[in-house]
Amino acid sequence: MDVRFVAVFIVCFLASLLGPLCGIGGGVIIKPVVDAMGVMGVGAVSFLSSVSVLVMSLSTLVQNACTRSSSIDSRSLMPIAVGSAVGGVAGKVAFNQMIAVLPNADLVGAAQAAVLIVFSVLVLIYTLNKDRIAGVELRGAAPQALAGIFAGACWSFLGIGGGPFNLAILVFFFSMESKTAAQASLFIIAFSQTASLVYTLVSGSVPDFSLIVLVGMCLMAVMGSVVGRKLSKRMDSSTIDRLYVFALLLIIAISLYNFARFAIL
Repeated sequence: MDVRFVAVFIVCFLASLLGPLCGIGGGVIIKPVVDAMGVMGVGAVSFLSSVSVLVMSLSTLVQNACTRSSSIDSRSLMPIAVGSAVGGVAGKVAFNQMIAVLPNADLVGAAQAAVLIVFSVLVLIYTLNKDRIAGVELRGAAPQALAGIFAGACWSFLGIGGGPFNLAILVFFFSMESKTAAQASLFIIAFSQTASLVYTLVSGSVPDFSLIVLVGMCLMAVMGSVVGRKLSKRMDSSTIDRLYVFALLLIIAISLYNFARFAIL
């Protein structure tokens, strides 16, 4: 196995810490960083990143359930969670279509990086000004499901499994405070990533990848979720907000590098 995959495992562990801390799926870090390493194709990175995010979210949810430390009402989140699952499949279909249409993988990577930059900048602006921006609380299952469909489709298309964007959606549309929104984000991510994975398996669109790399990334995702939960207990919402802003800035920087590498270099 290429020694560079050790770096992939380290990235996966560090990114998975962000799940329990601020609801970031980790794929939003894993995908662009591993793309920048150039150790595997764009399709393989998207798939392995999505699986890692799913494992991390399920691991964290199981730990919360076993310790009865969950602060979310799963029933009230079902419309957006189910919507995100539907959107997850739609996003995967769009991604597969783009791979089939564009002449090379670099253009796919450039398109993903460009969309990720736009979303990250918009969410960063909102996060820095959210105290001055009035939220719009969604009421009713249909509007909540539509929000979930949009979110699930975007994150599945980008191969990032939710990233920091779920947190902004939950704060703006559901008036949640940061720590509660982080847990709710993982609940939603679990739905969208499960649907996306099932579609990939059923449609036979699984890319080529190393089984050892898959196992290693999944183990790192579990370890990251365990350590992240322990760190989360020591942090308040203001600390989580600062970590969230740092993660957004990191994502923007990495995505800018990837866009230049795919589209220009």
